[in-house]
Amino acid sequence: MQLGDLELHLLVTDHWKADGGLMFGVVPKVLWEKHKPPDANNMIDCACVCLIARINGRVIVCETGIGNKLSEKRARQVALREPEDILHHLRRLGIRADEVDAVVTTHLHWDHAGGLTRRNEMGKLELTFPNARHFVQRTEWDFALHPDVRSATGYVIDDFTPLADGHQAVEFLDGDAEVLPGVHIRHVGGHTPGSQILILQSGEFGCAVTGDLVCQTPHLRVPWNMAADIEPLRVFEHKARLFEEAEKHRWLLVLSHETDQPAGYLEEGGRWRPEPRLM
Repeated sequence: MQLGDLELHLLVTDHWKADGGLMFGVVPKVLWEKHKPPDANNMIDCACVCLIARINGRVIVCETGIGNKLSEKRARQVALREPEDILHHLRRLGIRADEVDAVVTTHLHWDHAGGLTRRNEMGKLELTFPNARHFVQRTEWDFALHPDVRSATGYVIDDFTPLADGHQAVEFLDGDAEVLPGVHIRHVGGHTPGSQILILQSGEFGCAVTGDLVCQTPHLRVPWNMAADIEPLRVFEHKARLFEEAEKHRWLLVLSHETDQPAGYLEEGGRWRPEPRLM
């Protein structure tokens, strides 16, 4: 779809399942299961939603999904199914991997950053987007290398360390930044120390990729958050700010794990209006 000078495409790279308690934290199951019915193992359906944007002649990829490096055991644990190669989707848009100018991952957890690197036909680890600038908060990088005991399972070093190991493809940020004209990154923290959201703007039009600040449509309620959030109160603060801006300026929101209608608008009273052109 077109928003001013923004050309936007959504790609669901992966379908998988996550524990409902992990996704909704202290929210009682009797409430969240009305919106996301769990299976017999208390797992709910999730997606990895990526955004591909063209703006001012540049190609930007936000979120890369799980990628192709997940072990067979781990893939079974998360019921990974129907993965779609992000490079295959880009080729359908007429974009080669080496033509991507910028890559933004909202944080470095395995289900967001797995596609930053890939195994080629020979099994060798390589950068998925060899010529792109990859924007990561320095606090996220440092934490991912030395996470606390609870957070350690969320990171896989092969997903991101090759960006800096001999390639110098990563650019570290220290807070908010406009990394390209119209391409804004906002440090929100909360879920992880260096969590960030991407905000694309063209004139009066805007689009925000929310990452795990707002995973799915039930998380459009400010106090509904994930059990994995390190600083829940910070999550609430930044969600409230984003929702106020999104409703006021009619920003398009892209929810990174929503399986059904992941892009849409917040209307008065917090109602969700999906964008039919990105369904």
